[in-house]
Amino acid sequence: MTRPVIGITCYVEPASRGDWTDVQSAFFPPGTAGVVVTENAGRAAGWGTDLSLLLRPAKGLTLTGTYGWNNLEFKTNTADKNVGDPVDYAPGKSASASIDYRRPIQKLTGFLRADYQYAGKAQVTIRDFGEIIQLPARTTVNLRAGVDFGSVEVSVFGTNVFNDSTPIQIGPYAAIAENLEQQPRTVGVTLRAHF
Repeated sequence: MTRPVIGITCYVEPASRGDWTDVQSAFFPPGTAGVVVTENAGRAAGWGTDLSLLLRPAKGLTLTGTYGWNNLEFKTNTADKNVGDPVDYAPGKSASASIDYRRPIQKLTGFLRADYQYAGKAQVTIRDFGEIIQLPARTTVNLRAGVDFGSVEVSVFGTNVFNDSTPIQIGPYAAIAENLEQQPRTVGVTLRAHF
């Protein structure tokens, strides 16, 4: 009996300070209708770190996890940002996790995979329109199971299996008339052939 392959890989990016200059800033000049001016005017800086972990506790089983944190914010005023405003769409926290299990079955390989993704709260700031849009945290869970025949792989999958409809962008916003949501739950079958 062969022993399971067991291993741990851990990567930690030390907390580091990011400094971003000439950040693009878009604004609407007074008295114009629908004219957008973009300039390289801002400077953003802050601290952040990333952590990733990979575990192989048993043969055929792989577990992964990631975590990210940042507090990047504007350090100068621009046409649409004030000092202290966060960078648009950048969540302060993000995380992911996955489970991947593969097991030989005769001459085939069966597999099962689950993925989890989390994006924390974020913000979009357009001060010349008086808009500060708070974007809520959102999660997504995807599943896949199938059989690998060597040159052919067949699997069933489900994306956004809990049908999370948390908005990616809250409308109305610019030309967007209503909320932009994550792709709704999707279930299907995949057939792949390797040549």
